[in-house]
Amino acid sequence: MDTITTRSGTKVELGPLARDLPYVIRTVNALLRPKGDAVRKTLGFEAGMIGILSIIWLNPGISQNDVAASVVLKKSSVAKLLKTLEAEGYVTRRRAPDDRRMNALTLTEKGAKAVADIRTATEAVNGDFFDDVSPEDREAFFRVMGLLLARMVETADPALGDRV
Repeated sequence: MDTITTRSGTKVELGPLARDLPYVIRTVNALLRPKGDAVRKTLGFEAGMIGILSIIWLNPGISQNDVAASVVLKKSSVAKLLKTLEAEGYVTRRRAPDDRRMNALTLTEKGAKAVADIRTATEAVNGDFFDDVSPEDREAFFRVMGLLLARMVETADPALGDRV
């Protein structure tokens, strides 16, 4: 992919930008945002809630701080979103028996149903994007993205604090 074709049909040369990770990720993010917004709107969630619910689903009993780090959001933002999710009956917060300072987060039945709906919606979006991509290439893409993510977490700017 050394060029892209715009909606008007113009071919635009990307040159070294085609292999510039910040450029590619920013562009992909901008193009994905409307799809994510549509999924959130359909399911009635604010930005960040889908990731939070999914992390809790995969890690029952996880701490609020670990959720914040895994979704790369400020603790205060996660606390606000969790307060809403709890008030709407998706999540429960309980003091961890072994550490009274920590809230252990779990999904309610309503939260588990929401995650099932989220998975269906996001799998459809992923399916649209990966329709013409072989299973091997798809697996390679996510394997490399996982390696990059792990590397970025290891070398993250300390200014991010606990967000990684």
